[in-house]
Amino acid sequence: MKIIALDIGEKRTGVAISNNISTMCTPLDYIKSEDLEFFITELSIIINQNEVDKIIIGLPKLMNGKEGSRAKFSRFISKKIKENILNIKIILWDERLTTKEAEKNLIQSGIKKTKIKEKIDSESAVLILENYLNTQRKQ
Repeated sequence: MKIIALDIGEKRTGVAISNNISTMCTPLDYIKSEDLEFFITELSIIINQNEVDKIIIGLPKLMNGKEGSRAKFSRFISKKIKENILNIKIILWDERLTTKEAEKNLIQSGIKKTKIKEKIDSESAVLILENYLNTQRKQ
């Protein structure tokens, strides 16, 4: 079963995918998300091409655990995905601090600062997916 993770953004959404046995996560290119119809179409293509069963959507909670406007936006996108892509399981997953961790990882791996902006969303999606998979293995 393949799983994808999404780091939802108003302009770009980072995407990561697991392998069939959910032991490895790989970043994919981000999807432009300014146009909801375009976004849903591109996401549908990824899901169909990779036979994805489940989507983990990052839920950016505030540090105090409450949900702000970004979390509400992620919930809205989750609802739109469910309305348009039937038979897919969607899980909202706390993603606090993943963007900062992703930026740190990219810098440590030697990625030039000018390239970080185009890679950070999918790197964040990798972290969301890894966190989800690690939690599932512990249960």
